[in-house]
Amino acid sequence: MFALHLTEAVAMSLNSALFLAINGSATSPHWLTALALFATNHLPQLMAGGIAGVFVAGDRQVKLRVLHVLIAMAMAWLLARLTQHFIPVDRPFVLGLGKQLLPHAASPSFPSSHASVAFGFATAVALTAGRAYWALLALAAAVLVAWSRVYLGLHFPSDVLAGALVGATSAWLTFHIVFRRPIRSATTIGLP
Repeated sequence: MFALHLTEAVAMSLNSALFLAINGSATSPHWLTALALFATNHLPQLMAGGIAGVFVAGDRQVKLRVLHVLIAMAMAWLLARLTQHFIPVDRPFVLGLGKQLLPHAASPSFPSSHASVAFGFATAVALTAGRAYWALLALAAAVLVAWSRVYLGLHFPSDVLAGALVGATSAWLTFHIVFRRPIRSATTIGLP
């Protein structure tokens, strides 16, 4: 029992130390804070807009891929919200740690919903896009969203790591279980 408490204390101490190393402050460069605010407030909207645009412009196969991405994102959001309900973890600012650079309710933080949805998006894109550059771009966007949540003082690193796991798992389940058949690529079906 003592070893379990010691392990928890060490993990929380590491989590707090990593949070404080990433968390922005009044002395942080203005451009870095602006990037974090953009990543939290606008990048998810750009991702959603991109998905909508691809859906509208795409053929049947593209629409099916977009559907995979949307279902993965919805599943990630739902799993994150359910986990927050059953495992309520305080946000860093509630515990008096670091600097909160964006107003936010003192709602449960584990796992990060932003990170869950962003990594659900990124993993689903990687599983369905067929092009490495789309997967890398989606992953970079997800990492930026997750980093911004810690930088702005809204989540611990463990919250966004758990969110990444929830998102990736949601996308994998969507790809391998919900849609049991693989998506045929455009080259497989004879399209240019």
